[in-house]
Amino acid sequence: MARPTTLLATLFLAALAATASAEPRATRRLLADNVADACQYVTVPQLCTSLAERSGATSFQALTVAAVNEALSTAEQAKATVDRIVAAPITDEMLKAKLGLCLENFGYAVDTLQKAATDLQTEAAHSQSVSHISAAVNYIGNCNDAFSENPGLVSPVADITGILKKLVSNSLGLAIGVHMQASVH
Repeated sequence: MARPTTLLATLFLAALAATASAEPRATRRLLADNVADACQYVTVPQLCTSLAERSGATSFQALTVAAVNEALSTAEQAKATVDRIVAAPITDEMLKAKLGLCLENFGYAVDTLQKAATDLQTEAAHSQSVSHISAAVNYIGNCNDAFSENPGLVSPVADITGILKKLVSNSLGLAIGVHMQASVH
């Protein structure tokens, strides 16, 4: 069976070939259909398909940029949520310590996702954006790890961390697809 990223690259190349001679409106529609189809190869296809529809992305690259931007926005929200919880007077010291690790790592995730978004919109090497998004996956995991080391301590940011991890994972899958597409050309 072919690898998902290979299938994704093949799907995109087929879309480009099919749309090369079509009329502009038909081209945009066919490409949009294939952009949404690309979502079947990411970690959480439903999130990707929803983003494809909301963003109006008409290319694989545009969908990847939209995915990274959504992950970046969510990472910023997660960081702000942790800031509020840490500042609350009822937060105990152990929880503050673990959330401090989350705050630091969410900050790193924001930085690397900003770099990835810039990379995707400039002439930077595609491998560079993939590297930045991969780093963001690790940073988010560090927050989860801080709480898994203390089984009795429940993360107050588990929900947003879970969503963020899915968004960043989808972004990584799409960025790898863009990277593979660029390698083919």
